[in-house]
Amino acid sequence: MSASQSPSSGSVITYLNPDAMHPDTYLRGVVAGPHVVDPETGHSWVPVLLPNRSTTVLDTVNIVRVRRPASRNAPPE
Repeated sequence: MSASQSPSSGSVITYLNPDAMHPDTYLRGVVAGPHVVDPETGHSWVPVLLPNRSTTVLDTVNIVRVRRPASRNAPPE
């Protein structure tokens, strides 16, 4: 994902794991709030809720897939 884009709150994201020593290359989480922009780099960062219920802040350039939340106004299938 480019630095100028950021997923909306509630989106499920797949991202490149920034921890090179971790055995998993890709991880998933849920965007937990609005993005912030680093004034020095211009990169957007988003808070992410991980499966173990911890929270991290992730640079959006590491995001490889976004599944946006379903609209609450959409009719049930």
